[in-house]
Amino acid sequence: MDKKDQKSISGYCFYFLNPLVSWSSIKQKMMALLSTESKYYAMTHAMKEGLWFRLFLKLHDLPIPQPIPLLCDNQSTLALIQSKSVSSRSKHIDVQYHFIQEHVSDGTFSTTWIPTEDMTTDILTKPLPFPIFSKHHLSLGLIST
Repeated sequence: MDKKDQKSISGYCFYFLNPLVSWSSIKQKMMALLSTESKYYAMTHAMKEGLWFRLFLKLHDLPIPQPIPLLCDNQSTLALIQSKSVSSRSKHIDVQYHFIQEHVSDGTFSTTWIPTEDMTTDILTKPLPFPIFSKHHLSLGLIST
């Protein structure tokens, strides 16, 4: 996180039939007040790519995973996605980001919690100790020469 503006970094990795096919790392446009909110914005960023990728697969008559899995290491974010009500902690989240709930509800996407140490996208969003960096480096399918 940049200490000048305090905006978080969103990242995602998409795999198809094992290899990595799409990835992103981008500074969030809005400052998140909580890590739950930051992860929610990151999940939305990933879902937009997932929708595009789903259309790409459909147009090329390739198999479409149903639902498309989205992994998250923040249980509060997953609870917010599943929640149908607005709470004092979520009422300030911009409406454009709530479309994630619709796509999870209709079965296009599923959300799953994974431990932080298994979150490969962390390599795209923050500095990591070398052992964790190496683990995620391999998960991305990158090789050192």
